[in-house]
Amino acid sequence: MEKTANKKLSELLERIGIETKKKIFWEETIDSSVVVKTHPNKRNIPIKEAKVLLVEDQPSNRKTIEVFLKQKVAKVDIAENGKQAVELFAKEQYDIVLMDLQMPIMGGIEASLRIRKIEEDRDFSIPIIAFTANFYSDDKEISIEVGMNAYLSKPFQSKTLFALMQEYI
Repeated sequence: MEKTANKKLSELLERIGIETKKKIFWEETIDSSVVVKTHPNKRNIPIKEAKVLLVEDQPSNRKTIEVFLKQKVAKVDIAENGKQAVELFAKEQYDIVLMDLQMPIMGGIEASLRIRKIEEDRDFSIPIIAFTANFYSDDKEISIEVGMNAYLSKPFQSKTLFALMQEYI
C-alpha cells in the first residue's frame, strides 16, 4: 500500500508542481475514529474567536458540521469543493481548515497543496484537518505527506473534531 500511496502522491505533486517533505506522524484512536496527526503548531487563539473554513461536498455532512461549529467558533465559511476552498483561502484569513478529501471538481489533497502554496507568502501555516469515509485508502498517508496536520476518519463524533481543533488553534 505504501508504494501505491507514494506513486499517487508523486503523480499529483508532479502535476501541480509542488515539492513536499515527509512529516513525522503518529496514530491514535479517539472514540471509534482514527486520528493521524503531525505535531501541532498552536497559535493559542481562543476557540470561540476562531475563523473556520469548512470544505465538504455532502449537504447533510456539511450542515451537521456547520451547526456544531457555529455554536463553538466566531465564523464559519463553507466551500463545497476544493476549488472553492482555494479561492476563499486566497481572499480570507482563517485559523483552521476542515477539509473533506473526496470531492468533485477538486479534491481535498490537491486543494491542500494549493493552500500550502498560497501560504508561502504568509507568516504562518494554518492547520488543515482532513476527514474522509474512505478509511482503507492511502489517503491517510498522502494527506499527512502533503502538509495536512491531522486526518480524521468518518464517522467521527463532534467532540473528537472539537478536541483536534482545540489542539491546533
